[in-house]
Amino acid sequence: MDLEILRAAAAAITIIAAAMVAANINARVTVWGFAIFIAASIAWIADGVLEAKTSLVVQNAVLLLIDVLGVWRWLPRAGKEASAA
Repeated sequence: MDLEILRAAAAAITIIAAAMVAANINARVTVWGFAIFIAASIAWIADGVLEAKTSLVVQNAVLLLIDVLGVWRWLPRAGKEASAA
């Protein structure tokens, strides 16, 4: 895969995820935002591995863990909102 395509996709995915989490429209949107952040982190980790950029890999590995925590934390709220509706 061309690295420029990977980087552009990772950047776009990151922006979309950040907008979803920041909007805090409801718990379901926030959970999806964190899930999309997971995809972005994986893309950035792939770029870091392919380019031997340790700092990019480490940074996004930590962000990946934070994003997984975000999904874990917000998923019960999304379930409660869905059952209430």
